[in-house]
Amino acid sequence: LEEWIKLAKQSPFASFQQAANTLERWKEPILSYFLCPYTNARIEGTNHKIKNIKRRAGYRNLERFRLRVFLECTGNTTGSQAA
Repeated sequence: LEEWIKLAKQSPFASFQQAANTLERWKEPILSYFLCPYTNARIEGTNHKIKNIKRRAGYRNLERFRLRVFLECTGNTTGSQAA
């Protein structure tokens, strides 16, 4: 990674230089991922899905909103599991 950053910074192309600067700034978190490969991507995706549901429909009934979220996130509307 260090070698690629060095070569990209010497490149005549601005896009390579920008990518090298970004990688240099985020080098520590990127490399730490390989030591502990866990992310919160699944939770972030679920939160994004819920926000989109809220934007699309504007539910006034909380129970219907809750069931819609449960349906889109799990594909199931069983009330006992939706609690």
